[in-house]
Amino acid sequence: MTAPAPAHLHRALAATLADAARSTGHRAESDAPLPGTNWAADILVTSPDGVRTVLQIPPLPARGQEIRERTAHVHQRGLNIVWFTPDAHDPPWLTTVPAARVVPPAHPGAPWTAPAAVQALTREACPCGPAWDHGVHRTWAPPQPVSVPVLLEGLLTRRLVHATVQAELPGRRFTCWARGQDVRAEADHLRMLAATDGALTEAARASTPYIPRPDGRPAAPLGRLLEAARHWGHQHTGVVCHIETASADWMAGGFVVTPGRTPSEVTAVVRPLPHTIDWNSALSTVPVLVGSSEEYFTLQRTAPQDAQILIL
Repeated sequence: MTAPAPAHLHRALAATLADAARSTGHRAESDAPLPGTNWAADILVTSPDGVRTVLQIPPLPARGQEIRERTAHVHQRGLNIVWFTPDAHDPPWLTTVPAARVVPPAHPGAPWTAPAAVQALTREACPCGPAWDHGVHRTWAPPQPVSVPVLLEGLLTRRLVHATVQAELPGRRFTCWARGQDVRAEADHLRMLAATDGALTEAARASTPYIPRPDGRPAAPLGRLLEAARHWGHQHTGVVCHIETASADWMAGGFVVTPGRTPSEVTAVVRPLPHTIDWNSALSTVPVLVGSSEEYFTLQRTAPQDAQILIL
């Protein structure tokens, strides 16, 4: 069995959760027995309309299997459950159940905070270059810190939902707390992208896709995509990888990921140009790495079924 969280952290966090729940008009019971179990809820919250939610503080270190089993057990009894873990780092099980990592107050009087629990869907100008003709991207912004009382208010009022976003797309997927309207907006956006015919304008066909900086390096956010591709290559091959410019027609004007010891090998192609791609070439045999759902759908429309297009 794992040991409980340090007693002082457990008591302080439980008190914060109970106070925050009561401040939103919910009833909160401490150490409430749960029917059909041999353990008690740290805090059992009941909403004005009768919805019950368990707020639980896991042992440290917690075993992922035990956390998932307890979560399933609570759900089977018609209750919700959210785990609040005071781990110093994100535990491996954090994204597999409704949960948030929280940190103690930095100084007396400061709140408990969730440093990376809530994400928001944003709009940004297309960073891919004019050849893609996307116009606008919808993307998930990096998670922002939020106080535990604010987070809990969003969870209990169901303004925030626990969602796996971009779950149907290969490569990028992650679990977060987000506004329900953002999750629905992303789903609508992906459906729209899937339904678009993607015809390229003549201006897009004739455009220059990348405008390098004076030192020859690509400007961000392309630079961020290439760095992510280099890390992906390292994880995929186990060796340090490099980014090279396209050196063959089949690379379709993209960048290539090459393992450091064998630069002649191509591990992946990054953001090939959609109007120059020939899927009957060697491109169909290597992973193609892109940075957004917009790029994915642009390439996926003409790609063969077995093409490997991954979003980083």
